Amino acid sequence: MLLPLVRIQSETSAPGDAFAAIKYRDWWYWIDDRDYRSKGIFTFLMVIMTLSEKDEKAPAPVVTIPAS
Repeated sequence: MLLPLVRIQSETSAPGDAFAAIKYRDWWYWIDDRDYRSKGIFTFLMVIMTLSEKDEKAPAPVVTIPAS
């Protein structure tokens, strides 16, 4: 039996101890703060999505090379 990659919990009341939570249509969805596997995979996905974003307004990085 395979375990789910990310375990999302849901309830009508706000979670007490959540790593990430959002309210949508009168329901709360969250990742439990003690669920290290889900937290790790969620964080990894957030980093990958951030790296894949293209922001045309962002300036190019500046590289400074000291001259002696």
